Amino acid sequence: MAGRRVQRAFTQEDKRKLAIIMIVVGLVMILGAFFIKQWEDRQYSTGGGESNIAIELANTEARTYYYEGQEYTQRKDVETYLIMGIDKDGPVHRSSDAREGGQADMLQVLIIDHAAKTWQLLPIDRNTLAMFEVLNADGSSAGTQYMQICLAHAFSYGLEDGCTKTANAVTDILLNRKMDGYYALNMGGISELNDLVGGVPVTVTEDFLEIDPNLTVGETITMTGVDAEKFVRARMNMEDDRNELRMARQEVYLNSFIQQFDRLSEEEILTVYDKIMDYAVTNMGSGTFANLSSVCKSYTKLDSIKIDGTSQIENGYETFRMDDVSRVETALKLFYSTSEE
Repeated sequence: MAGRRVQRAFTQEDKRKLAIIMIVVGLVMILGAFFIKQWEDRQYSTGGGESNIAIELANTEARTYYYEGQEYTQRKDVETYLIMGIDKDGPVHRSSDAREGGQADMLQVLIIDHAAKTWQLLPIDRNTLAMFEVLNADGSSAGTQYMQICLAHAFSYGLEDGCTKTANAVTDILLNRKMDGYYALNMGGISELNDLVGGVPVTVTEDFLEIDPNLTVGETITMTGVDAEKFVRARMNMEDDRNELRMARQEVYLNSFIQQFDRLSEEEILTVYDKIMDYAVTNMGSGTFANLSSVCKSYTKLDSIKIDGTSQIENGYETFRMDDVSRVETALKLFYSTSEE
């Protein structure tokens, strides 16, 4: 005789146990997602960030500091503009993920001193450690962390939000010296920009054999757009992949580009501005752009000024820790004056 299957009633106790199991599973999933996110953030995050330099903000409104017995007040005859190269290939667009804004692989501060009638560039290493807000994919805040400054733009939707956040991080580094404007160019636009100014002559200083055998060490060539993009972006396949060497190449290219750009008429400059806008995000209009070009043509260009620091590997990533004395004294020299000056 075949056995008969007896179906047990689903009791109130069974319901209670099932509810407990579902709650536990839910908690495990939430905690799992939390720890995965924490692990992802730690891949970039580094420790530290406190300054040991005895500098005191004496007057927030006037932006006055006391440093080593001297009172420094921020100058009003200096302008600063942040230039960024974003590690994105195509034209600018809003990302659907607030963590996909693109890293700012090149950062240069253009400093115009109207009193001295000079201008110069201050490069900021993309690996410089700075404090800024980290975002979740949906744009909500995940708090502030001490990370490579290139990631300030990466934790954004890739438009004005990333530029503003990066500019604020640079402002913090430079003792509250706010940027008067910013210009961010997707690296994919370098090729077109290079060709719009008629090509840029550059002396090749490193071996590009694995990337492009046509870029021969010691040879000076007028770079096409494709060459220019390789020259300023290449790092991972180079014999020496340190970012400081890429920064040196970027400076060589930028100095030569500026010379080419200076030869353009105002009408040609505005044409370049318009044609490259698909790859750019800026809060500067074409008039400001043309005026800056005119000022740089008439003022004396000084050598780039750099903030000292130490490059090292932390959590598997290259970082650059600025020397606090060099950072503070560089900012005071560029943007502040004493009553004796």
